[in-house]
Amino acid sequence: MAGKDDALSRVLSRIEASRIKSVMVELARVPSPLTALFEAEPQLRAFIDTAVEPRLRSLGIAEIRRDPMGNLAATWGRGETGRSLMLVTNAMNQPASTMPNPYGGEVRDGAAYGLPGEVVLGKGLSEQKAPLAAILVAMEAIAQSGAALGGRLVFLCCVSGETGRHDAIRSIIETTGVGADMAVLNGTGNRISLGNRGRVDVTVTVHGIPCHSSRPEEGCNAITGAVEVMRRLSAEVRLPPAHPHLGPASLTVNRIASFPDSTHTIQARCDIGIDRRLLPGETPEAAVADIAAIAKTVDGAKDPASGKAWRVEVTQGPMMYPALVAENSAVAQALSRASQTALGSVPEMYYATNAFDQGYLNHIGIEACTYGPGEARYAHTDLDMASVDRTRDAARVYAALIMQHLA
Repeated sequence: MAGKDDALSRVLSRIEASRIKSVMVELARVPSPLTALFEAEPQLRAFIDTAVEPRLRSLGIAEIRRDPMGNLAATWGRGETGRSLMLVTNAMNQPASTMPNPYGGEVRDGAAYGLPGEVVLGKGLSEQKAPLAAILVAMEAIAQSGAALGGRLVFLCCVSGETGRHDAIRSIIETTGVGADMAVLNGTGNRISLGNRGRVDVTVTVHGIPCHSSRPEEGCNAITGAVEVMRRLSAEVRLPPAHPHLGPASLTVNRIASFPDSTHTIQARCDIGIDRRLLPGETPEAAVADIAAIAKTVDGAKDPASGKAWRVEVTQGPMMYPALVAENSAVAQALSRASQTALGSVPEMYYATNAFDQGYLNHIGIEACTYGPGEARYAHTDLDMASVDRTRDAARVYAALIMQHLA
């Protein structure tokens, strides 16, 4: 045990704020934005090609595989103990939008922003890039210390991060067959998120017949039909009881668009976007079927202005599974133990409101939760940033987690 403690102490002593800051700046300066191409955006693959894979190879990690989407899976360690750990990172961040110098990696004093020490500004640092920096530096410290991993570490870097679907992580896992005892995803302000609701996007499309709006009796107004769909959904949808930790399931209309985009025209089509939040035990397919059953009651119903019938279609869009692990789960306890060792304190545990890839991992049998640096209040803003000190702390926890579980 003393030998293990000595090895871990050597690793932790190598994780310094100056190195963390350097890596944060370097990652911030490589653009990896969400665009209309989603996961197919070439800059995402280029980010992994230039900012991630070379770092892994410099540590002596040779078992690196890529899938057709550009996602990366690296495995490290002898794999002799039968124990394994997966760390999941993401390349994609929010687009530059109106942020000045979004890829500058500017370093400032964090006091003005309520953060300790220095901060680094750059798109993605508040969500994806600070955790990635922390994990890379943790792995670097282990490699440079000469510590041996008897277990198997699985490191994933996915081209996703902002698209609200599991396509990327599903692709790399199904392509490579990698798995693990447990998994940690990232970006929680160094807290442990035990779970979250899932989500499925649904589009209800009401078709009508266009005409000049001075003669509504000649057409069939898709907007009127859409209003009736929303009224019936509000009145008739049945949601499960609220979860004691995750809160209620919900159905929210978050988008309405009608066509053609023309003045004084009865609309031929109206799309209703629906965000349906899912609780553990619910399936996306069943939730969509419930919505379709209600929406379809308007199919064939008649526009009161013309007596002509609407046609209604229901389409399932991107989805993410709900996630939930217990406070005493192996992954939560492993993180708590690692934090106690590295920082002298146990992280706060909470339940998130947003959906992420831990739901998919739990769905396929890999116990997963989230932990890592990130500043939610600055995410998606022109002050996208992360604290160097908090990222250093997370790197030490990641290093302790890897050593305690796999060394």
